[in-house]
Amino acid sequence: MSKRMPAAEGDATVALRESFGFDTRYAQCIVEDNPDAIAMDTHDMGRVVVAPHSFFMAMYSTEMGLVSIKHRDDGKRVANLSGQLGCATEAGTGDITVGSRDASEPAFFEIEAVDGGHGGAAAGDSFAFTVYFDPAQAPINHSIFGPKAAFTGQMVAGEITIDTPATLPLLG
Repeated sequence: MSKRMPAAEGDATVALRESFGFDTRYAQCIVEDNPDAIAMDTHDMGRVVVAPHSFFMAMYSTEMGLVSIKHRDDGKRVANLSGQLGCATEAGTGDITVGSRDASEPAFFEIEAVDGGHGGAAAGDSFAFTVYFDPAQAPINHSIFGPKAAFTGQMVAGEITIDTPATLPLLG
C-alpha cells in the first residue's frame, strides 16, 4: 500500500509505504521507515512532525477469525475478519522519541476486505484495517492514533481473493 501523508511543511504530501497482509488466520500491517519527514495529527500530542527515518509501526495478529462473507449488490464480495493483535510503534521528532520497536501493546482489530474481481485495485479491490486502542492497555498507540484508527491506502500491488465459503453438513 502507498499512502500520502502531509509533508513536514506546506501543503505538499509525501509517500509512506505500508505493507499489509492477511488471510483468515493471520494479519499484519508494517511501516518500516519514513524516508521523508511527515506531519502527523496525533490524538494526545496534536500535530507532530516526525523526522525522516524515525517512524516505525508493526502490527501482528495474535488471534483472529472470519466473521462473515457477503455479496454486495454490485457483485463484489466482502469479507469481515476480527481479532486481537500486538502493535509496536516508535515515532521520533528529532528531540524526543515516543514508543519502541520492541515493546508491543495489545489491541482489537477488524478488517473489511473487498474483492472486486481479478485485477487488484484496478478491479475494485480494497480494504480497511481498523484498530481499537484502549488507553489503559495501549497507552502509546492510543496517544498517537486515538481509540479507533483505520489503516488503509491505495493498493499498489496485490490481489484480494474471497472464495465462496464452504459449508459443511452438521454431524449427528
